[in-house]
Amino acid sequence: MNAYLIAIGDELLSGRTLDTNSNFIAKQLDRIGISTIKISTIFDDLETIKNELLQATISKADFIFTTGGLGPTKDDKTKQTIADFLSDVLIFNQDCLDHVSKLYTERGRILNELTRNQALVPSRSLAIVNRYGTAPILWSKAKNNKILINLPGVPYETRAMMEETIIPKIKSEFKLPFILRKSLTVINYPESELAIALTDWENELPKNISLSYLPAGSRIELRLTIKGEDKDLMEKLVSKEIEKLPEILGDRLISKEEINIIDLISDFLKKEQLSIALAESITGGSLSQCFTSVPGCSSYYKGGIIAYNTKIKENILNVPRALIDEHTVVSKEVAEAMAINTAKIFQTDIAISTTGVAGPNTDEYNNPVGLAYVGLFYKGEVFSEKFVYSNLTREEMILRISNKAIEFLYNKIIMNK
Repeated sequence: MNAYLIAIGDELLSGRTLDTNSNFIAKQLDRIGISTIKISTIFDDLETIKNELLQATISKADFIFTTGGLGPTKDDKTKQTIADFLSDVLIFNQDCLDHVSKLYTERGRILNELTRNQALVPSRSLAIVNRYGTAPILWSKAKNNKILINLPGVPYETRAMMEETIIPKIKSEFKLPFILRKSLTVINYPESELAIALTDWENELPKNISLSYLPAGSRIELRLTIKGEDKDLMEKLVSKEIEKLPEILGDRLISKEEINIIDLISDFLKKEQLSIALAESITGGSLSQCFTSVPGCSSYYKGGIIAYNTKIKENILNVPRALIDEHTVVSKEVAEAMAINTAKIFQTDIAISTTGVAGPNTDEYNNPVGLAYVGLFYKGEVFSEKFVYSNLTREEMILRISNKAIEFLYNKIIMNK
């Protein structure tokens, strides 16, 4: 079964508001075996909405979802447009009116005419009370046996109602296929080279198993997807294919499931009873956030220093001024000194440091934008690696170096163990 998603709202097309609803809805539908064939973002305009709905009804979609345009203000035109599209009229729904009235009474407000009109719904549609807001969810039968589902634009309302009402209703009323996904994590394998290595294996996959490559830095998630009626048979088919991969990929296949590399590092540090601390310059705390996002990290993560300013590197991390003058703050030598001294300050087994130029301008030493170093102290030894990403934005550079630091750590303490 397929779905067609329509996000309605002028603010979405102006770039002022991000359409998180479509992303969430597509994921929820995907989990129950419904594929999204199109996501469209349109103005809250009568003719535009009608035309998009018409396109949706002649598509291969079984479900048409709209989000937005259901509010109480005069610029929200979706509900009237839907009624016109369905050749229907709007009537007051008593359950919806009671709900809106109760909300206003609880908040000590007087129900005005515009908000009262939230209870107007197409006469032949099922109106589902939205207990998180005033706009009801509409469930209608449209042309060509399509199911039209209209949701509010407020993200937390849409998310809650999808999970609590819409998904359960779809599952109860329609026979859906089983959908099985298995994810594997590969590290230190460029995507093109990985594709070449997997050519024969991929060509021999059963036709009902699809393969996706999902890169994240130097990590790639291989995702196998299969839909069908026999869940046990599907499990056996996918497992049989996964069993062939260790021989092809070796130790670059780090996990036979979808897992964050930071979780693997966390498990290793706990098992080996190792401690770690961080000294961040270019990453500005984002690396620390990666570590502290893991529950139980306080057992091994001792803390960090954001040494953004050169004086902090000198006075707090005790990096010699002579070293900075000779090599600049963005250098192998300074990255290593930062890591060594961080381990001393926090008395940890491991310390990671980051230093670089995120841009958009060169630094005080005229180091080029996109140059960065990661330093690592591990049980008395010190390592470093240079990275150059001149094509990235400032935000992308910070994220990329955070990921590279994590991968560098994994390679040194786990893969090379």
